[in-house]
Amino acid sequence: MSLGRPGGGLPMRDLFTLRSQRGPAVKRYDFRRPDKFSKDQLRTLQIIHESFARGMATHLSAYIRTMVEGEVVSVSQTSYDEFIRSLANPTLLGVLSLTPLEGSALIEIPPDLSFVIIDRMLGGPGTVPPRFRELTEIEQTVMRRVLNRAVTAFGEAWESLVSMQPRLERLEVNPQFVQLVPPLEMVVVIVVRVTWPRMEGRINICIPHAALESVAPRLSAHYLFGSAHTPESGKHVEELQRRVASMTVPVTVTLGHAQVTVGELLELAPGDVVRLETRVGDDLPVRVGDRTKFRGRPGRLGSRLAVEITEVVDPKGEETDE
Repeated sequence: MSLGRPGGGLPMRDLFTLRSQRGPAVKRYDFRRPDKFSKDQLRTLQIIHESFARGMATHLSAYIRTMVEGEVVSVSQTSYDEFIRSLANPTLLGVLSLTPLEGSALIEIPPDLSFVIIDRMLGGPGTVPPRFRELTEIEQTVMRRVLNRAVTAFGEAWESLVSMQPRLERLEVNPQFVQLVPPLEMVVVIVVRVTWPRMEGRINICIPHAALESVAPRLSAHYLFGSAHTPESGKHVEELQRRVASMTVPVTVTLGHAQVTVGELLELAPGDVVRLETRVGDDLPVRVGDRTKFRGRPGRLGSRLAVEITEVVDPKGEETDE
């Protein structure tokens, strides 16, 4: 059959046009970086690590004495070599075992975030040094506590899928010295953003595909949410209640407020007395986070200042800082 002559079929250019219109779209495939995780598996990994982000934020809040928020900003797959080359040097890397899973994982806390956390934990304002350097042994000891908490949050996040007992095996500061898997092995990288007033940082988690191979069939939203209806779901609820009950929250008591002129403010000196609007004997607002939950009376308990709760504020009448 002639394809290019009148009466013998379609002209060649029209045939190619039809093929391009009807045929499946051509997709690029990189044989050096074959995808190992499906989109559904990546979405499930994001759900799991959203739980990690919240748990990590709670632990950081206790360490640096301010409210911290955490969220997953990306979940992607890449080669182990590309992940390692993307890291700062020096940085802080925690190598985790994933018992009962085979293999290890990495949690990276970049230098800027590490130094801010250390400064806050040691009583400073949380400043970033002008030039990054390797952490000293004392600084690594401080950050080991933070990473141990991160490992705890990591294990708790995975509980709904697999009973994992992750453990921090060692710390590294040079990414080139950490060879978990061959350079071309595919890994999943989860980026978690943590924020608090005037500061933002990112924590990277790297898990090789080989480490997750045994649980890959369970990496689906259907399995993840379906497991909540198993007979063991009651135990999970109890465990969740226990964790919530052990969380720390900031509680503040406001003694009172006063209004002064700018002139009076400029003339204030040690020994001056500012008269507050609160009367002696008035109950003071007790705030949990940014909401007034109770009212109380100030006093002393031993050598510490204290407040005695006298009233529970009606939720409908809660005051907020907003």
